Amino acid sequence: MRISDAQWIPSTPHQTWDALTQCAVLRKCIPGCVDVECKSPTEYAFTVRAKVAGLAADYEGEVLLSDVNPPHGCTLVFEGKGNAAGLAIGTAQVNLTPKDGGTRLSYTLAAMAGGKLAEVGEAPLMKAGEKIVQKFFAAFIDHMAAQPQLAPPPPPPPPESHGLRNSRWSWAVVTALILVFVGYHTFFT
Repeated sequence: MRISDAQWIPSTPHQTWDALTQCAVLRKCIPGCVDVECKSPTEYAFTVRAKVAGLAADYEGEVLLSDVNPPHGCTLVFEGKGNAAGLAIGTAQVNLTPKDGGTRLSYTLAAMAGGKLAEVGEAPLMKAGEKIVQKFFAAFIDHMAAQPQLAPPPPPPPPESHGLRNSRWSWAVVTALILVFVGYHTFFT
């Protein structure tokens, strides 16, 4: 199963990124979310109650973030298992870019199912997957629309170079040594 689309989020990329990585926001926006636990900045555990093609189950799983480039995007790797329904595994590439005073969030999701979920067939799974994604984005966009827009944080200052060319004392020492050397050779040799 492959889903590729884009959404416009009414907030800046840095605010969108921050919200997408907060457990409280994810709990609020993921359809059927029972719990989300932030194990680390790049690892999340979740429990979701979902009904997919007539198979209602609680799915427990993990999401791992890689290629993290805040606030521009990342790659997600996910796995979810339901005792009676089987499992779903996949990846998602997420990209955030500024657009029209907000953020264009584009994504490509690739997933596979196993167990009873796989027996249902790809068409019903695609329909259920798209419905879940639509519900998530509807809730997420509503959440972000209610937040005040904040200016992006200032870029970090450039690192202060400690090289010879940036220190006037270093140049003074080098100049003094050259004058001593030239003076010695001029007057004493």
